[in-house]
Amino acid sequence: MKSYRISEGKLCGYMPYILLVGVVLGCQSKVKQLGPLETKASPPRVTLEAGDVVEIKFFYTPELNETQTVRPDGKIALQLIGEMEVEGKTPADVRAELLDKYAPYLKDPEIAVIVRSLFNRRVFVGGQVMTPGIVEMPGKLTVLEAIMQAGGFDMREAEVRNVVVIRHKNGQRYGYSVDLEPALANTGDGTEPFYLEPQDIVYVPQTEIAKVGQWVDQHINQLIPRTGFLYMRSIGKSTIGIDTSSRY
Repeated sequence: MKSYRISEGKLCGYMPYILLVGVVLGCQSKVKQLGPLETKASPPRVTLEAGDVVEIKFFYTPELNETQTVRPDGKIALQLIGEMEVEGKTPADVRAELLDKYAPYLKDPEIAVIVRSLFNRRVFVGGQVMTPGIVEMPGKLTVLEAIMQAGGFDMREAEVRNVVVIRHKNGQRYGYSVDLEPALANTGDGTEPFYLEPQDIVYVPQTEIAKVGQWVDQHINQLIPRTGFLYMRSIGKSTIGIDTSSRY
């Protein structure tokens, strides 16, 4: 299968083409990869990033306890030691560094680093869902689970066979087309779930019929609202007819 890779700087300009690719490819397989990434969930390695909230607790000197939000420059500021770089480090790495930094000031320091929230562990769901927006991702999350947390599909217009996932990886954006029809039908065909990664974008496109109806309304009915006629359009081997005269 041909791979499609869209550079990060051109993603917005190419978004319609990504969606078109997802529709045109059809439904022969349940997950159509338009980039070189894996669909399985890899074991998460928690590292701190800007926007994360961490609590630093001192067992024997609670007056030094702090709750800090990692700044855009990747640093936090603590009593006695000042600023400290934490971005890209695990909580265990931060704890080990704190023990070393506080050793000159405290006798037998005992410190815990507790992550209260991870700012970037979220995905974005849009398109034909009931409540598009941000979905938090505290642990593993599949495409279908994210859509359900966004209120589920708008079944009047959602194209469940070609849900598009956009993923940022190594400075590039990759696209996937995911067929969720078997999961919704509970066919039990053994298809593996498609696991999301933080910052993924899930987009549910419209069905072809919904697009035709929208096109007719925007480009014909709104321009000639009192003229009834039969509009015909071929899609593949089928022809769709819309009789606008029934509105009056």
